[in-house]
Amino acid sequence: MKITLIAVGSLKTPWAKAGCQQYLDRLSIDLIEVSASKQKDPTKQQEEESASLIKRLEKIEGKIWVLDERGEALTSDTLSKDLEKVGDIGDSVVFVLGGAYGLSDLVRKKADRIIRLSDMVLPHELCRVVLLEQIYRSEQITKGTGYHH
Repeated sequence: MKITLIAVGSLKTPWAKAGCQQYLDRLSIDLIEVSASKQKDPTKQQEEESASLIKRLEKIEGKIWVLDERGEALTSDTLSKDLEKVGDIGDSVVFVLGGAYGLSDLVRKKADRIIRLSDMVLPHELCRVVLLEQIYRSEQITKGTGYHH
């Protein structure tokens, strides 16, 4: 199954870069970064970044799974099973991760599914690390490797 991650902005902190790279080296994922907005106003920043995401989404096929703090909570086992189901029908998944101010309703309306990583709000760089680890964990659960106890 093909998995794509579309994320706003490039990683700035060394720990986030290292953490993401660790999982990207283990996974076969297409990573697409759209530029973070330079707007000072949070609403304008969100709108500009969301417009960039929508442009990218129009060029990619697959189930769109948006990460949003108001989304559905999943366990690692559930994520693994759900990704496996998508793969079994020959589809792909496109994860969408917004910037510091999140995503507009226009992006959420394009989603086939809206999920969250935590009941707590996390910075978007940390979200990218956690998401990649959970995708890796999902693959390991499916393979039965023992990575997930």
